[in-house]
Amino acid sequence: MMQWISRNWGLKVISLVLAIGTWYYAVGEENIEVTRVIPLKVQMANAHMTVSEISTKVVQVTLSAPRTLIVNLASQDIQAVHKIGPEIKTAGEYSFRLETVEVRVPNFQIRVMKIVPETVTVKLDELIVQKLELQPDFVGEPAIGYKLMIDELRMDPNAILAQGPKGVLEKMKSAKTEPIDLVGRIRSFHRSAEVKLPPSVKAMSESLVDISIPIREEFGEREFKDIPVRILRAPAASGVVDLSPDKVSFVLKGSKIYLEKLTPETLLVYVDLGSLKKGDYDLPLQVVLPENVSLKDKEPIKIKVAIRSLTD
Repeated sequence: MMQWISRNWGLKVISLVLAIGTWYYAVGEENIEVTRVIPLKVQMANAHMTVSEISTKVVQVTLSAPRTLIVNLASQDIQAVHKIGPEIKTAGEYSFRLETVEVRVPNFQIRVMKIVPETVTVKLDELIVQKLELQPDFVGEPAIGYKLMIDELRMDPNAILAQGPKGVLEKMKSAKTEPIDLVGRIRSFHRSAEVKLPPSVKAMSESLVDISIPIREEFGEREFKDIPVRILRAPAASGVVDLSPDKVSFVLKGSKIYLEKLTPETLLVYVDLGSLKKGDYDLPLQVVLPENVSLKDKEPIKIKVAIRSLTD
């Protein structure tokens, strides 16, 4: 035994001195103070009550600890938790003082020196469940000539059950989805969207909504007045041609895109007199129209044509 103690006694002495020095350094290390902003969590012991409003969701704490423990301490490593006891059973406004023991730190050597603010105010309310109709939140408009067909819109589900403060939910009849962009759309499409709820309200079921969004080409009507009637071919017999009326008005229907592009100058309205002789005629007008546009009136437009010789 004595031989073991006497063997390499110099190294043993050096090791002992280093160990004692390290211990003194750790114990005697100077404490420093740092400030961190940390989240505040309020827990309710009464399952039928909830926090509808709170004066602050974070607090600022001043901590004291040895430098090696605190210099790299992150805010997410600390949390303040205050529990409201089961004796609180009625809605109203309450204040509490956040105690240092309610600040959770990762090491017992870290001490909480100060908390700001010292007092926190919360508004408590009864916790209820309510059905909310869902409404898609559309942004913008489809391309010109197209529109959203609201009557054909399909949503699954079209309502959800939501849980939250009575004072908040009783004012809500519906909930919107996240924004859905319609800008420039020319075709129907499908979209899954999250339901947007106030921070104090949560969905009791799936909050993802499947939406079928119908986009259709828009149709309309447009009236054109006093469009001149042209003669496509002169009559076989030479003479004077009298048209009555020589200008006509009519309503066109069809694709709104094409209707908006039309102008009176681009419309061709005519009668073909190429095979006619002298006399009086009731002739149908021919109207040259683009595709997807037609006359609203199904009956053809007729005009009176009188062909007379120059001596008549």
